[in-house]
Amino acid sequence: MAQTTLSYTTPPWQRLHVRIGMLTLAVLVLMALALLALTRVHQARASLEWTQRINLGLASYIAEHQPRPLLTTNGEVDMPLLREMAMQVMMANPALEVYVLDHTGRVLGHALDGVALSRNKVNLKPLQQLLQNPQDIALPVLGDDPREPLSSNVFSVAALGSKGYLYVVLRGQAARSLAQDSERSSAMREAALAIAVAFAIAALALVLGLSVLTRPLHRLITQVRSFRDTAPWMQTHATRGSEIALLTEAITSQQAHIAQQFEQLAQSDQLRRELVSNLSHDLHTPLASIQGYVERCLLRNHQLTPEEREAHLRVVLRHCASLGKRIGDLFELSKLDAGRVQPHLESFCLSELVHDVKQAYQLQAEQSQVKLVLSAACQASALVRADIALIERVLQNLIDNALRYTPEGGSIHIDIQPQDTTMVVSVRDTGVGIAKDHLPHVFERYWQAQDTPCVQPGHSAGLGLAIVKRILELHGSVIRIRSELAGGTRFDFSLLRAG
Repeated sequence: MAQTTLSYTTPPWQRLHVRIGMLTLAVLVLMALALLALTRVHQARASLEWTQRINLGLASYIAEHQPRPLLTTNGEVDMPLLREMAMQVMMANPALEVYVLDHTGRVLGHALDGVALSRNKVNLKPLQQLLQNPQDIALPVLGDDPREPLSSNVFSVAALGSKGYLYVVLRGQAARSLAQDSERSSAMREAALAIAVAFAIAALALVLGLSVLTRPLHRLITQVRSFRDTAPWMQTHATRGSEIALLTEAITSQQAHIAQQFEQLAQSDQLRRELVSNLSHDLHTPLASIQGYVERCLLRNHQLTPEEREAHLRVVLRHCASLGKRIGDLFELSKLDAGRVQPHLESFCLSELVHDVKQAYQLQAEQSQVKLVLSAACQASALVRADIALIERVLQNLIDNALRYTPEGGSIHIDIQPQDTTMVVSVRDTGVGIAKDHLPHVFERYWQAQDTPCVQPGHSAGLGLAIVKRILELHGSVIRIRSELAGGTRFDFSLLRAG
């Protein structure tokens, strides 16, 4: 596979220890806010309970220590007495507000000069609960606040006979104003600032601690990145994300690569089996022929004429040459597959090489009654940069393949056409051709079409075109084939022009 340069960047806010620290701090902040809210609620309730408990008998004490009843016999409020009593009470505690209620809870009087009440009637149920069982009831018990329409407040209550009640609000408007002022005080701001500083210090300590704890993970990420940058099978785009995302992607890619390797091992095993089978058949046939003719010469040595003995020896020699060629092809292909062959690039004249190869095959072509034809372009100078020995091997295999499948009276045409930066070489024959379904398999080792007869004598080992393909791949070139049954075959490949 092609190697792709990888780029791994992990923004600081996506690093694992930073993300864990941010999450932990967010949870701590939420817990702190919840705890602060619960603490304020608890403190407010505790303050109300304490205020009501300590002033539980205040209304009774005030009512008992008045020189005369607050309610007259006809149920009216003694306002001078109420004002005098309220003045004394509020001088002692400005937070207190004193009201006189009738037996239905309606406000009969108060000493808040110039204050308009929001409620003229108070719900008596909380008052009666506190009067009936003041020691065992759970405090605080909240009653209606006459000055606030939608709020409740702690109170102290005393019955004024059967005519009404003395109703004392323990946390009046003055107390609420004081509480609001304290919330806006500098002390509260300093406390908030102290909490913020504490959280900042905790955040820094948490991030540093997590950084130390996740250092082995960082080293593992570095090793994974280094491995992926040098892995030739990786095809990954630039990645941005956390360490976990990078590890996940690396593991996924490695799983895919391992699966591909298993598939390649299965294919290699299948090819090995086919190679052993084909090689056994390829070597067995000429060896059997050589053995047969040699045994015949030994057994009938005195009965053979010199002409018969020479014919037998020529057959043995031909099979030995065929066997040597097949072993050589197999050895050459194995070196190409193993990457032990590297092209030695040099500049040379391609037309001269084509002429030399054509001259080497001229006698064989004449014996097969096949014409070898060079195009007019092959006469011009055509400088290319390649390995001259390997390209000569390519031309030899293509011409040898064309001779094998071209019948008597046919022809083989070799052409060179210049392109912008390449020279295109074509080898075209007028042979039996190849069926369309077989074209994808012609460059596979040991492959031969069962329905395509070998016109010329001799048997192909099926390695020539596979060698051609491997050599051209080393030169960065691709061989193309066009063929049809009874219409001949054409092979094209290109080489870089020199200079």
